[in-house]
Amino acid sequence: MNTTQYTYFLVRQIPKGRVSTYGAVAKALGNPGYARAVGKMMNKNPDADTMPCFKIVCSDGSLGGFGLGLDDKIRRLKKDGIQVRDGHIVDFERVFFNDFKTEFPLKKKL
Repeated sequence: MNTTQYTYFLVRQIPKGRVSTYGAVAKALGNPGYARAVGKMMNKNPDADTMPCFKIVCSDGSLGGFGLGLDDKIRRLKKDGIQVRDGHIVDFERVFFNDFKTEFPLKKKL
């Protein structure tokens, strides 16, 4: 499995009603400095209906970007049970997910 596929594997672990961050996914990959690369992979996601990249937000609870536009990201988040107010996730600490099942593949490459 390549890095992009593994990143998508991680993001698919985020349960309904929860979000995670670019940095948390990068840590689960094994390299915290990989957060920008995670963002790029989310942006290039070929199918937002089967790979929930909309669940990835910034570490301060702000929305970050979304290839289909922020209005669509907000719509998807709300449909998933996540509240958004003024461009931020409501109760971010409560809905933050960081319990990835991972083998930290990038650590092995260092």
